[in-house]
Amino acid sequence: NTILQRRHGMIRVVVVEDSGWQLASTVEELEVADDITIVGSARTAASSTSLLLSTRPDVALIDLVLPDGSGTSIIAELAPALPETAFVVLSAYEDYERIYAAILAGAVGYLSKLYAAGALCAAVRQTAAGESPMSGTIARRVLHAFHTVVKPNLEIGVLTAREQQVLHVLTSGRSYQEIADSMNVSIDTVRSHIRNIYKKLHVTSRSEIGRALRHHE
Repeated sequence: NTILQRRHGMIRVVVVEDSGWQLASTVEELEVADDITIVGSARTAASSTSLLLSTRPDVALIDLVLPDGSGTSIIAELAPALPETAFVVLSAYEDYERIYAAILAGAVGYLSKLYAAGALCAAVRQTAAGESPMSGTIARRVLHAFHTVVKPNLEIGVLTAREQQVLHVLTSGRSYQEIADSMNVSIDTVRSHIRNIYKKLHVTSRSEIGRALRHHE
């Protein structure tokens, strides 16, 4: 991305945010920088997909909750197609499940809306320089989760990134259909992932996984 920045002369940014006032506030804060340019904004998942593919920005700031989908699904779908775009979550949600799912989907940073105001330009520059901006509270949760959930007897490391994403959504109590909808895949794909998870972790049910995870919290 540092190469892209030099080539464009500006850091090209897309903002995806469904709240009108939040979108305006974010764009206004970034527009004052002389090295950052907003090349587009979107308020829905559908419009953001076409926008991101057509503009191919250096940095994409993505809200997680959109009226027609999730920011995590956008990142998971587009990250492989846009390898030169760095996806950063900008969200009011700070729970472990969403943070973990976004990172697995391909996000390189995660900013809390509660603390990001006034720091967005710096975060965009850090991202364009190859760094991973993360609000302090988010970083603390990620580190805590690593020590209490990822480490251990469950040997989660044997799972693929997609299987890990399914695992953590599964343990939140959602149905297979809800998992499929949130990840924008078919329910058969979810069932296939879950069969692989059970086999690799040597468990036979969702409750066994839940008990094992809670044992490490």
